[in-house]
Amino acid sequence: MKRRWWVFVAISALFILAVAVLMRVSSREEAWRPWQGETAERDLPAITGDTLRILVTHDPLVWEPGPGGGTGLAFEWLERFARIHKLVPLAVPLHHPDSLLTALWQGRGDVVAAPIMATREFERHFAFAEAILELAPYLAELRVEMDGEGTPGIAAVHDSMLLAVSSPFADNHYRFDRDFAKRSVLGLSARLSEDELLMDVLLDRTSAAVVSGLRAAHESNRFPVLQFDGPLGPPLEWRFVVRRNAPLLREALNGWVADPKEREARAVLLRGFSGPIAAPGPLRSRRMKGAMNDSISPFDEYFREHANGLAYDWQLLAAMAWKESRFDSTVTSSKGAMGIMQIMPRTAARFGLDTSSAMADHVRAAARYVARLDTLWMRAIPDRQQRLRFVLASYNAGPGHIIDAQRLAAQLGLDPERWEGHVERAVLLLAKPRYFQRPELKNGYCKGSQVFHYVRGVLVVQEQLRARGRAAKRKG
Repeated sequence: MKRRWWVFVAISALFILAVAVLMRVSSREEAWRPWQGETAERDLPAITGDTLRILVTHDPLVWEPGPGGGTGLAFEWLERFARIHKLVPLAVPLHHPDSLLTALWQGRGDVVAAPIMATREFERHFAFAEAILELAPYLAELRVEMDGEGTPGIAAVHDSMLLAVSSPFADNHYRFDRDFAKRSVLGLSARLSEDELLMDVLLDRTSAAVVSGLRAAHESNRFPVLQFDGPLGPPLEWRFVVRRNAPLLREALNGWVADPKEREARAVLLRGFSGPIAAPGPLRSRRMKGAMNDSISPFDEYFREHANGLAYDWQLLAAMAWKESRFDSTVTSSKGAMGIMQIMPRTAARFGLDTSSAMADHVRAAARYVARLDTLWMRAIPDRQQRLRFVLASYNAGPGHIIDAQRLAAQLGLDPERWEGHVERAVLLLAKPRYFQRPELKNGYCKGSQVFHYVRGVLVVQEQLRARGRAAKRKG
């Protein structure tokens, strides 16, 4: 009898504890839900006489501030919708995605542009337009580096991976693939957005993160140090969200989504924001193929002659020429860079080059420019081998962008005197407005991935040519 009494007491205590926990969780949920009071009354007629207020977050796939009012895939899609219906679009930026539905409910905006998973709870209080796109989750992590022998290093093993709490995949109803769920411990980041999480992976502050396939397609080309693997689960629909009491706005959105011409126009915009996702694997640089038996190129004598005054060997000039033009003296870039060394017009004028100049003059001018860049960086980068990387980057993008990258590296806690893993990461970030628009960075946008590949490519080919020369000496 006494034992039964204790069992009864224990069960009662557990029941009371469970009820208390449920009430506490319920009270927490109620605290953040915005739809407890009266919702704003505002549909298409009112919007037509005013503005279409588009609720956005700072995200390249949603909206980023710019001179013309802002860019971003979702915002530009909704700008098209606004033009068709003769509405005036207005971006209403919010600092945190958690505020989007609150702002919509209160009438501070008319449509949510950022992706939100259409759960039963949300659908009871808000209206979702027809699906505009499907999003699937991908794993983002740093690529493995090759060692000095050209062998991939050991791939990292991730104890945990982060997912932005604002991500549609963070919803409790979403189910990742079983294999991924079994091998992964997925943590939620309430502080960082998906875009910010990806930048933390790039800067090696976070070992891995789960992002959408659309973000992977958007960033894969810009950030070659990152690899994306997926999909890790079924796709979710990206649908714009409006209030339930705005049926005319929802109907107009649905008609626009279904229109074949607009579907094609959206596809064109989408292609501008995305590209193929590069296959996972170690970082590689392209090596030179098809070198002649007795010489590297028809211009070897010029490389040897004009490298005499350099702090670096003649194979450097040969590697630069191969990387710049594949030794094709007729090449002219879209920006006007010319000759085998692809010297920009302003630099060419400084060294007295024009279209009639001989190839020897082009090599001489390139060697003098490299010497000048070496002097420019000598005080800031005392180590000669590290300085060579800054010289090559400056030759490719101009010293102004590399000085900006060095400043940005210092701000981000990276070593401003080291290239690999440090300033080369910062130069990649100069392709993102949130970084290159910082007031202390003076030179604006830079296609950092081009600089990244150029420096690594020249160094790989230079070493290849040196090894080829050593082998030829041993045979001789």
